[in-house]
This record gives sequence, C-alpha cells and structure tokens, in this order.
Amino acid sequence: MSDDKSNDNSNEQNPFEQIFGMLFGQGGPGNPGGPGQGASGPQGFNIDPAMMATIMSQMQGLFGQGADPSAQATQIALRSVPSPDPAVSDDAAHAATDAFRLSELWLAEATDLSVANRATATLTRADWVKRTMPGWQKFVLPIKENMSTALTDTLQTQVPEEMKSILAGASSMFSTMSDSMFAMQIGQAVGALSESVLTGTEVGLPLLPHDQAVLVEANIAAFAEEIDVDVSQVRIYLAAQELAHLALFERAPWLAAQVETALTRYAQGLKVDTSQIEEMASSIDPSNISDLSDNIRQGLFNPPTTDEQKRALTTLENLLAVIAGWVDVVVFAASDKLPAREQIREALRRRRATAGPAEKTFSTLVGLELSPRRLRDAAALFAYLESQGGAEARDNVFTHPDLLPTTEDLDDPLGYSERRQAEWAGDSTLDEALSRILAEGTDGASDATAPSAGDADTGASTGADPQAAAGTDSPADGASTSEAKNDTSATHRESASEADEGSDTDSEGPGSEATDDTDRDEK
Repeated sequence: MSDDKSNDNSNEQNPFEQIFGMLFGQGGPGNPGGPGQGASGPQGFNIDPAMMATIMSQMQGLFGQGADPSAQATQIALRSVPSPDPAVSDDAAHAATDAFRLSELWLAEATDLSVANRATATLTRADWVKRTMPGWQKFVLPIKENMSTALTDTLQTQVPEEMKSILAGASSMFSTMSDSMFAMQIGQAVGALSESVLTGTEVGLPLLPHDQAVLVEANIAAFAEEIDVDVSQVRIYLAAQELAHLALFERAPWLAAQVETALTRYAQGLKVDTSQIEEMASSIDPSNISDLSDNIRQGLFNPPTTDEQKRALTTLENLLAVIAGWVDVVVFAASDKLPAREQIREALRRRRATAGPAEKTFSTLVGLELSPRRLRDAAALFAYLESQGGAEARDNVFTHPDLLPTTEDLDDPLGYSERRQAEWAGDSTLDEALSRILAEGTDGASDATAPSAGDADTGASTGADPQAAAGTDSPADGASTSEAKNDTSATHRESASEADEGSDTDSEGPGSEATDDTDRDEK
C-alpha cells in the first residue's frame, strides 16, 4: 500500500507526466483512463483548470521562462568542459604563431588560394566553446526552429478538441520547453567535443567569426603524445589544415550556404513522435532537470528520417567529405618538409575512421555520420585531378557549385572529368539544336507559303506533309519557335534532373579501388 501511495505522490510531482498524459491519452492524476474515460469535463475529461495552471507554472519554472537559449547552451557547454583546462603558456602561444606563419609560406607554394594575413589564436577548451558557440547556433538554427514548430503543430493536431482551448494558452510554454531542451543538447555536445577538438574547423564548418584561425593547445599536446610525434610537427600540420579550410571557405563562400541549405531541408521534415514523448515524460525526474538531455535525444530529437531528409543528409555528408578531402590533399602536398607528415596524416584519418569527436557531435545534433570511405574517396578524387592537371585543376572544382563532386564522382574519381566534359558537350549540343530549330522554323514558314517543285514532289512521293518534312509546324497550328525552344529546354532540364537522381545512388566504382592498403584495413 505504501508503494502505491509513493507512486501516486511521484506522479503528482511530475508535471511532465501529468500534462503529456492529459494531452495524449494517459489522463491526469486520478484519471489513468485518458480521453473519454474521465469522470467530468467535456466528453468525460477530468480537467481541473487550477491543476492545469499549477502544472504550467511548474514547467515554466523548470525551463526558465524567458531565458536566452544561446546563453543556456553556452553555460551548459562550459560546465561540460573537462578539467583540468590549463591556460595557454607564452611559449605555446609563440610556437603556435610561428606554426601559422610557416604554414602560410608552405601553403602558398601548394595552392593559389589566399592563406595569408589571418587572425590567429591559441585557445583553452573553454575559450574554444565560447568562441564557436555562435557558429554552432547558426548552423543548427533550422533544426531548432523546425523542432519547436513540429512539437507545437503535433500538439495542435493530435490533442482532443476539448483540450485545444487550454493548449492555446500553453503554446509559448511548449516553445520555451523545446528551445531549452535543444540548448541542453547542443551545450552537452559542444562541451564534450571540447575535450579533444584540435582546431576551429575540425568539423568542416566555419564556426568562428571573422575567419579566425585557432588551435586548441591542450588537446594538440595530448594528440601528439598519443601518436608519438613531436608536438611542433603536429602543430604545424594542424595550423596548415586550419588555414586551408579558411582559404577554401573564402574562395567559395557558397559552401557554408550549401551546408545551411541541406540542414534546412533536413529540418523541414522533422516530425514529433508523441508515443516517445509520453514514454519520456513518465521517466523524467523533475528534481534532476539536467538529466533531460538523453531523454530528449531519444524521444524528441531523433525522429525517423523521411526520404527527403535522407537525401539532404547524403548531400551534407558528401559536401563535408569533399571539403575534408581537398584539405587533406593540399596540406599533405604543402607539408612535404615535415618528416612525420605521413604519420600525422594517417593518425588524423584514423580519428575520423573511428568516429572521432567531430563526427559524434554531428551525429548527436543531426543524425549525420561522416563516412570515412567518402572522405578517402574525396581525397582520391582530388589527388587524381592534381596528377592530371596540377593544382589548378584540383582547386578549380570550387569555382562553381555545379563542379562539386557528386556521389557518382566519389564512387568513380577517374570519371569525374569525362562526366563534366559530357555535360558541357550536352550544353553545346543544346545551343546548336536551338539554333537549328529556329533556322528550320524560318525556312519552314517560307516553304509553307511557296513550296518549290522539288519539295512538292518529295511530299507527294512520300505522302508526308511538306511542313512536317521541314521539321516545323505551320503558323496555323499556333506553334511558335519560342515554344519549340521552351519545349527543348524543358526536355534538357528533365534529362539533367534524371542524371542528378541517378548520381545520388551509391555504387561501388573505381574510386573504391583507389584507397591504399591502410584504407582497406580500416574498412
């Protein structure tokens, strides 16, 4: 009996279970039957306005009504930074500055992209959290906004009609709850990432404002010790990677925009699984609100992905792999004076192959895991382009979004150039076809008014209409040459669309054979 009373008291003290139970069918305290089974209220609902007000007040207090989610995320991340977090010594700061300057000189010999005159810094883990948090907030904003909208829309469409008037007054509370939960998730993820992240662009995104190049000294020292390489060589190699990333984002500013677009497309398909929310609500301990993150990850922020979301994530995965692959090839070429460059490169690749911190963070936030095979295939593609046309051919990939490698290109790096040439030839053929159609249309109009004897004979002997033989409709049919041009353009667009859809299908190609023995071991 005492256990039953204890359970009843626990339920009464859990506002999550109470409110989600009433909204989605479990009923409130004393009414476990759910909609239509209560003792009072519309259609049998046991709705007590005073109790609802109390529950709302409790939840608003738990989630800090009016609090800034960005500030919440930063505070949670800073609390998650591992200790100790040593300050950067003067010697380490000077060594990092020298590493950046030397990397600038080496990269200038390997690429024409601008790498000089950037602001540089050596950070503690906490400093890295504070400086990168605005960037994280920017890139995950579409997901946060759409998750909040999805939660509110789900509540509006799935709760019983008699509850909607009560729910209308709680919409701001649910929005605040969603924002706070998401802030918890981001904060914990970024805080955990700070333990091992090496640079400001390790995740492949420009997270820092003003294109600042940064190194996280404590983690670099630990990484150098782990792979048994002199820390000065590791520092130079990582400084080169950081500068190469920033140079690429400056050369192609639309790269960051494409990442945001892919994230937005993914977020637009987010849906809330109310059955998971109910299960989550019953397991939350209101006295320990900091434990909400794992529950929310399982119940609210990990919905099943739609086909559109999967396509968006594939696009994002390929884009990040292409960025990382280009940096990998350029930095390796630039650092040929480093005795340990091969060892450092392989160690960094293995970090990705074993789901390093950057990949885990992305997986936590958006369900994305950067495939090591895609990264290595991207590196194989850029190495091939460099071998065929030098650094210019390698770097020209980023002169226009249409030149970015597709899934088909990563599967078959050797066919990249042939596919682009075929596309360009197709464009040229289209121009020629349009010109021919326009010319034939003009000739056909003349023939329609005054056909020659030869034309008449041809038409008579074949039984074909002279205008049809000329390849054009008569003016009486109402078909203009511009319409013919539009029809041809539409056909070309349909063909291009079909080609793009085909290129999104993964297949094993020569690109998979381009990896070395070490790559195969990892796989």
